Amino acid sequence: MKAADIMLKDYPAVDKDETLEHAVRVMKRYDTDRVLAFEEKKLVGIMTKKDIMTKLATLRTRNVVPGRMHVSSFMTPDPKTIPPDISVGEVARKMVSDGVGSYPVVEDDNVVGLITRWEIANLVNEYAADVKAVDVMITIPEILKTTNKVLHARRLLLQYNLLFIPVVDEEGRLVGYVTVDEVADAFLAFHDIVPEKYRKERIDHLLVDDIMRLRPPVVQPDTSVVEAFEKMKTKKSKGVVVMHEDKIVGIITLDELVRLIASKAP
Repeated sequence: MKAADIMLKDYPAVDKDETLEHAVRVMKRYDTDRVLAFEEKKLVGIMTKKDIMTKLATLRTRNVVPGRMHVSSFMTPDPKTIPPDISVGEVARKMVSDGVGSYPVVEDDNVVGLITRWEIANLVNEYAADVKAVDVMITIPEILKTTNKVLHARRLLLQYNLLFIPVVDEEGRLVGYVTVDEVADAFLAFHDIVPEKYRKERIDHLLVDDIMRLRPPVVQPDTSVVEAFEKMKTKKSKGVVVMHEDKIVGIITLDELVRLIASKAP
């Protein structure tokens, strides 16, 4: 199986000089967390929700609204690419070694597709149907509470390079989850709504409870990764919570599934 067999042929694309606001609308239309950036039909960058989360709400952007910011200020320039005839196993292994979440597929200097973690993870039924959740789950250094600040969630996501963090209430019950997407979207809305002179004070009071998604997908340690991924797809969630006897014992995210395919696919 080659990259061309699983790539998205219809992918989100914008001009690098388009506004951040427009690029986010394109992401929503494609139900994705990234766009490819072009200049005169030449690929020059990729912008993701992680780029937005990382750079928005910093001192440099705190006094600007999204409609006045441009893709070129947020994108990662000169993205790594892959050819259409590379094997899916090689794509997964390259994704792990490069530490990226997607590749534009390029043939004769033209972008012909896009492969993200989702397309790789979708191969679990093909290559890893016998693997259990317990075999691939990771433990996380800290579980978020509803009363934590969103800036704290942002710090954890960046510090530990996480895609997904469960959220518990004051009694320790699992109630939700936060990903890069929720934090990025919260910062975008915050910049759009809150006047510049109030941002520094008010952003510090934005809580996880205000932005989290409810009812995270949950699996048991002996659940197959195929079922775990099906639950992720159903909720369009980048991860699932692994629980044993009402206790959170780990998480599985798209990153773990990509690593699994990297180890299993030829």
